[in-house]
Amino acid sequence: MLKILNEQILRTDDEIEDIYKDCKYVSIIDSYDKIGENSGYLYCVSTSEDSFDELIDERDRLEEEGKICVLGGSYNNGGAVGVQYEFKG
Repeated sequence: MLKILNEQILRTDDEIEDIYKDCKYVSIIDSYDKIGENSGYLYCVSTSEDSFDELIDERDRLEEEGKICVLGGSYNNGGAVGVQYEFKG
């Protein structure tokens, strides 16, 4: 499910991910100069992979309006970079 929140509160990525665990989200930042600050205004949250396409559609729409968007979060469905495994040779 996609939830449109359009918050006006500046939140860090960690704060957003604590509130919305196992979700992907789009936040809006003020300028590219602030991208390293890892904070933004939460716009929408996708709570499952079923709504991922809707999330991307919202991000694209916002970018067409000239907003700077950041896609973050994870559904934590088992896939990740750097997952360790055991090898017996």
